[in-house]
Amino acid sequence: MAKPIVTRESLQKLLDNPNPQFVARVVGKALVVLFNNQTADEKSANTTNKDNGIGFTGADAMRGSLTAKSFMAHNNLLDWQVAIWTKKNNKGFSRLTKYHKQLNEAAKVKT
Repeated sequence: MAKPIVTRESLQKLLDNPNPQFVARVVGKALVVLFNNQTADEKSANTTNKDNGIGFTGADAMRGSLTAKSFMAHNNLLDWQVAIWTKKNNKGFSRLTKYHKQLNEAAKVKT
């Protein structure tokens, strides 16, 4: 089995970077990958209709879709948008890291 490119820990390390512009780009690009994993219906409605482990979870669908669309339109995110995805839980991981497996799959396709 191939070594993962993106792990929860490696993604968290990127999100812990002290450069806010770098972190905003990481978050934005990751959200676009997840948004592109949504079905066409889910993209247009900013929801998750299928519990298939692909795209956003139901809890993140609206916020993730709108933030991804914002990043695609402006090529940047506002501080509060980044903060939503980088706020750490009690285990020390940001919200975005729960999607590390999907991001790893996208990274494998890209290489």
